[in-house]
Amino acid sequence: MKRFSGGLTRSALLRATAVVTLLSVSGFAYAQQYHQAPALDEAVAAGTLPPVEQRLPSNPLVVTPVESVGTYGGTWHSALRGGLDNAWIARTVAYDGLVRYNRDWTEIIPNLAESWEVSEDARTYTFKLRDGLKWNNGTPFTSADIAFSVELFSEPGYGVGTFVKNPRNPVTVDVIDDTTFSLVFEHPNGVIMDDLASVNGFTLVSLSKDYCSQFYPKYNPDAVANAKAAGFETWELYMQDRCSWATETIRWANPDLPMMNAWMIDEPLTGDATRTTFVRNPYYWKVDTEGNQLPYIDRLEMRVSDSLEEITLMALNGEIDYQDRHIATVANQPLFYDGQEAGDYRLGANVLSNSNTLVLQFNLNHVDPARRELFQNKDFRIGISHLIDREEIIDVVFTGQGEPYQVAPRPESVFYDEEYAKQYTEFDPDAAAAAFEAAGLGPKDANGNYTMPDGSPLSITVDLISTVRPEWIDMMELIQLQLGAGGIKIDLNNIDRTLYYDKRPLGDYDAQIWQGDGGLDVVQEPRYYMAAGDESVWAYRWAQWFQGSRPEIAEEPADWAKKQMDLLTELRAEGDPARRDDLMRQILTIGKENFPVIGISLPGEGYYIAKNNLRNVAELMLHAYLFPTPAPYDPFQWYFAQE
Repeated sequence: MKRFSGGLTRSALLRATAVVTLLSVSGFAYAQQYHQAPALDEAVAAGTLPPVEQRLPSNPLVVTPVESVGTYGGTWHSALRGGLDNAWIARTVAYDGLVRYNRDWTEIIPNLAESWEVSEDARTYTFKLRDGLKWNNGTPFTSADIAFSVELFSEPGYGVGTFVKNPRNPVTVDVIDDTTFSLVFEHPNGVIMDDLASVNGFTLVSLSKDYCSQFYPKYNPDAVANAKAAGFETWELYMQDRCSWATETIRWANPDLPMMNAWMIDEPLTGDATRTTFVRNPYYWKVDTEGNQLPYIDRLEMRVSDSLEEITLMALNGEIDYQDRHIATVANQPLFYDGQEAGDYRLGANVLSNSNTLVLQFNLNHVDPARRELFQNKDFRIGISHLIDREEIIDVVFTGQGEPYQVAPRPESVFYDEEYAKQYTEFDPDAAAAAFEAAGLGPKDANGNYTMPDGSPLSITVDLISTVRPEWIDMMELIQLQLGAGGIKIDLNNIDRTLYYDKRPLGDYDAQIWQGDGGLDVVQEPRYYMAAGDESVWAYRWAQWFQGSRPEIAEEPADWAKKQMDLLTELRAEGDPARRDDLMRQILTIGKENFPVIGISLPGEGYYIAKNNLRNVAELMLHAYLFPTPAPYDPFQWYFAQE
C-alpha cells in the first residue's frame, strides 16, 4: 500500500503532505499558545465554554493567511436571491470536507483528515482524522460519524446525488478506531478524491451520529412514532427536515444541527425569513500561523430578497462586504465600476470555469417519437447552430465581451480543442438550410416556417429560468428572432425552477437551457460532453440508464453514447492520472463528433465586489461550483482592517 496525503497526482500528494507538515510544525513552534476571539472570553470565564486549548484538536490545521495575520470581529454582509439560494451558503459556509483543494485548484490537500492511504487497486481509501475534532456543540467528531453518514445514505428513502448512492460501485466503511476509517469500494474508484475535495465532499462530514441517530429507527425504536407526532408521514421525511444532506436548503433551517464549519447557524433560513445569520463556531479546528483560532470574522448576515434590484442597490450603497453571485453581471459592471468610491468597495477578478454563457439542450429522449427522431438528428442541431448570430448576441448582451464558442473545454484547460470549440459557430443561413434539408425537415409553410418531416407544424418550446441568469431572457429573445428569420419557430417558456426540474423525468419538454459547466473542471463535470447524470438534460433518460437510479424511465442509449459511458466507467476506476486524461480525451472526441448540445459564447472575465477594508481576499479567483468560490480562498481568514 502506497501512502499519500493530498494532491491530484501521486507526486503532488507527497508534496502536499510535506507542505502541511511543515506548516503545522512551524505554526506550533512559533505560536507557543493558542488565542481565541474576544467575543468568546466571557463564556470561557463563566465556565460555559472550555478554554481554547481544549476546544482545538491536538494538531489543528495551520493556515497561512493570504496577506497578513488578521484581527477579530465584524459582520460579513451578503445576500441570497430568495429562500432557495442554498448555493451561496455552500460557497461561503459549507466547504469543509475530509480534504479540500488548494487555492490554485492544482492539488488536493488535508483538511479534517490529516492524511490518507490508497490501496494499489484504488478500492480502499484509509483516512486519518485529526485527533480531538469536535462538532460545534462540543461532541467529538469521529470515524463513527462517517460510518453513520454512509449507513444513512444507503437508505433508499434518504439522500440523493452522492457516490454512496452509486449502484455501480457500492461503498462500505471499515471503522478502525475513533480517528481512522476506510472507504472500501466494490470496484476501483480513481476519482473519489476529487469528489471529496469538491463542494460535494461536505456531504460525508455533515451528519452527527450523536444528534441525527435519534431520528433513525435503527438507533431509536421510537423514531417512526416521533416522526408522525411531528407531522411527518415517514421517518425519512423527518430525518430530512432535521438532518438534511449536503447543502440542501432545508439544512439551514435547523440551528440545532451540529456543524464542523467556521460559522454555525444562528438565525435559520426558514420559509418566511428576510435574513439568515451565522456566528463563529467556537470549536473550529483551524488556526493561523500565530496560533489564533479562526475564523477572524464573528458573524455572517445574509439578506434574503427575491429582488435583484434590491441586492444590486445594497452593493452600490456599500451594504455588502463581499459578493459575486447574482449581482456580478455584465450589465451591472459599468455601474459597479463607477460606484467604487461612493460605495467604498473594489472590484476583483474571477476566472470563470464555465465553457459557455448559455447551453441550448434539445431533448434527445423526447416522449414524442417524431420530436425525438428530429432532435436526435445531428444535422438538425447543426442547422440550428448556424442560424445563431453569436457576434450579435455578444455585442448586444455582453457589450462585446466573449467570443463565439461551442460547449467545449476552455482555452486554459489541458483538454482544449480549438476545432471542437469553434465548429458550427459561423452565422451561415445557407449552411443551416443545407443541414435542415439533410435532416429531412418538411417544406416551409405560408409563414415561412419549416415543418416536421411529415409536413405537420414545427414549433419548439424552450424552457428557461430568467431569475437564475437575467441575461438569459435577452439572449433567448435574440435567438428566437434569429431562428425565426431562418424558418424555425421558437416559443420561450420562462418558468419556476421547481417546475423546470420536475419536467425532466416526464420527458415531454422540447429543450432547456443552462450555463456551460465543465469548462475547466472537465473530468468532474462532463454533463454536456456525454450523458453523465441528471444535469445532462439533453439525454436525461440515457443518463438514468447509465446511473441505474431511475430504471422505470431509463432508455438504452445510442451506441456512441454507450461507448462514452464505458470510457467514463473505466476512467472512474483508473488510478493513473495520465491514463484518466487519455480516457477523457476519447470521451471528448466522441462528443465533438456527435455534437449533442449547442453553445453560444465563451464568457468574458468575471468579477466580485469586496469592501475596501476587507483583507486577505485573493485579488484573482478561479470561479466554479465544484471548486465553490470563494470558499477555497479561505473566507475564515478574511478580516476587516481596523479604522
